Amino acid sequence: MNDKKGRAVATILYLAILVFIQWSIIGQGFPLNEKLLWFANGVASLILGSRLLNPHFVPPADVATNSFVAGGTLIAALAANPSLPNDQLILLIAFGACAACFLLSMAVLLLKRTHGLETRPWVLSVERSVKGFGAPRTIFTLVILVLAWVFHRSSTAELYTILTLWALIVAFEPIESVLQFLGWVRDKFGKEELAVLGVVAAHQAPGLVLIRQDDDVRHKSGTLMAISDDHGPTTLGVALNYVGRDDGILLRALNLPVPPALKSHAQEAAVGSGAATLLSVGAEEAQAVRVLERIGSLCGIVDSDSDLEFIEIEVTNDDELSEGRLVDVKVRGEDVIYQVIDGLTREEAVQQKNKYGYVRAKARKIGKWDTEGKKFKPTEWLPRINAPVFMKSTDEFTHNAEAVGHFPGTDYQVSIDVSDAVTHNTAILGILGIGKSYLSIELVERMIAQGIKVICLDLTDQYATLLEDFIDQDYQNAVNQALSDSAQGRPVAQGKEEGGSLHTFNAAVIEAVSAFLAPETEQRLLVFNPAGFRVSKQTTNAYQNQAAFTDLTPCEITAMFSNAALKACQELGMVDTARACLVYEEAHSLVPEWNSVASDGDKNATAASARAILQGRKFGLGCLLITQRTANVTKTILNQCNSIFAMRTFDDTGKDFLGNYIGSEYARVLPSLKERHAVFFGKASSCDDPVLIRLNDRDKFLEAFRTENAPEGGDA
Repeated sequence: MNDKKGRAVATILYLAILVFIQWSIIGQGFPLNEKLLWFANGVASLILGSRLLNPHFVPPADVATNSFVAGGTLIAALAANPSLPNDQLILLIAFGACAACFLLSMAVLLLKRTHGLETRPWVLSVERSVKGFGAPRTIFTLVILVLAWVFHRSSTAELYTILTLWALIVAFEPIESVLQFLGWVRDKFGKEELAVLGVVAAHQAPGLVLIRQDDDVRHKSGTLMAISDDHGPTTLGVALNYVGRDDGILLRALNLPVPPALKSHAQEAAVGSGAATLLSVGAEEAQAVRVLERIGSLCGIVDSDSDLEFIEIEVTNDDELSEGRLVDVKVRGEDVIYQVIDGLTREEAVQQKNKYGYVRAKARKIGKWDTEGKKFKPTEWLPRINAPVFMKSTDEFTHNAEAVGHFPGTDYQVSIDVSDAVTHNTAILGILGIGKSYLSIELVERMIAQGIKVICLDLTDQYATLLEDFIDQDYQNAVNQALSDSAQGRPVAQGKEEGGSLHTFNAAVIEAVSAFLAPETEQRLLVFNPAGFRVSKQTTNAYQNQAAFTDLTPCEITAMFSNAALKACQELGMVDTARACLVYEEAHSLVPEWNSVASDGDKNATAASARAILQGRKFGLGCLLITQRTANVTKTILNQCNSIFAMRTFDDTGKDFLGNYIGSEYARVLPSLKERHAVFFGKASSCDDPVLIRLNDRDKFLEAFRTENAPEGGDA
């Protein structure tokens, strides 16, 4: 029975008792004389006022009402003409007190400030005094005692009866006590016995408790419990995991405020003394607990040593956790995504000498997902310690024309700005056979679709096959023939610098590249194998019209194409967007590091290619560099690659170099990256920070991309 109903029942019972007493003892019925005053206006007003109207708090308006009724009762008593003058004086004094209380309460109502907080001491003092005197228990007690003395002192039975009833009503409240006891008995015997799980052994603030169980029953993660507290309100517990034992097994639980939908259940289940009691709720009520909704994906809690960039996660469930997976945690009420990049085992003391071993994961902040922009936005704070961390699992990724890849296990995509990828240069780094070429070919298709002209320098001849739908074979063959013709022969010159076919070949390269990059040329792609041209270079001065010759290396021929592309772009003028891209496939052979070259000529050639790339940005020229040997590629170009796709790699030089770009944490994961996975970072990425992504599958990319970007003159 709730508090209001209990007071109503008590009032009815008290009034019934008063009716019986008035009828049988005091007035032998209900005579219209002074014998009825104590009942009609005294005890009845006391009961109604203290039990129904003002059981807890008496406002000044009710004080005025109580004092007016009490004064009216005393006037009626004066009208009954008490026999003794002293009785009249007592009634007048009591009436004066009631009248003063009435007047002062009205003054408080008139003078008290209606807006803001009343601070005047004299107003507060008057208000406090009238509230004390005008309360039903006080003012009607005065009326009852005065009436009992004036009209009932001649009858000992009547006097003692009235005083006894007054004492019971005011001091002992017997009916309320009986009702409370009956309600307690009903609650205890009318429902099942509470299942006490254990007692709270320790609080791990904020938001965690350790519960010492009384038995060895193992409760699964997500089990709900009510946790009582002698020093605060009942809270909700959500089981996490077991962390060892001392005098019993220790269960760790999240400690949360009780949602309104579960408040009544939690209060009924609470047993006091810091106990944890199992809480049974329905499916609808369980939805009120956000943690419980996602308990199946709860993987841990935020651990110590987290900062603005990384969080440390104490893992409680690692069933689906893996390198590269996304997790989310609340930061200032918003879901913020992190990516797992590392893990290790830890051990710490729990209680006394009891130790607890666990796995700790490290995750890097990605940001808040912007559904409209299909990208992550930065977040500038970190979650609180012990905040629950959930595995982020979404629908299966659907390949689309914008995405270059997606986060593993989710449908969160990562896109690339192709123009920035060209003008700020891009590198694809990783060992053989993990998908570098397929990624570079995808990027080339994206460049062509945006009108960027591409010259591929490929020692593998793979591009000519995989990109044949974009190649105008007649145009390609004509250019190849012109270059091959210009490379024929070994003309001797008196000075070695003038001999050989390199000058005619270089002129042919400049002419071919300039014609290709001209705006009126419709073709978008040329593919050359620098090792396929036999271009002669005279190595000694002529003697009797004879001289020694050698063929240019692929590195030297690459430099000719690089310089020709820069010259052609310079002639077209400055531009803010990408105009042309040089693709260096097997870059460690085309633009090698100085200590990896086969001859001094290769050093000069690499320097020339690097100079072209350094100067090309303002003219819309950039490069796409692909290599499996990071250490053997010239760092002059590599350092200019603002966007990086780092795939599986093992050499320390490569990892150290990449660590400067993507951070040491991501560099450590490179040896264990799966095929078709990469750490992507740079200006061209839709994410501000390095991210580990699953790259597109070739067939699914073609299906999605070529639907909107079919090759001209070819079939998608």
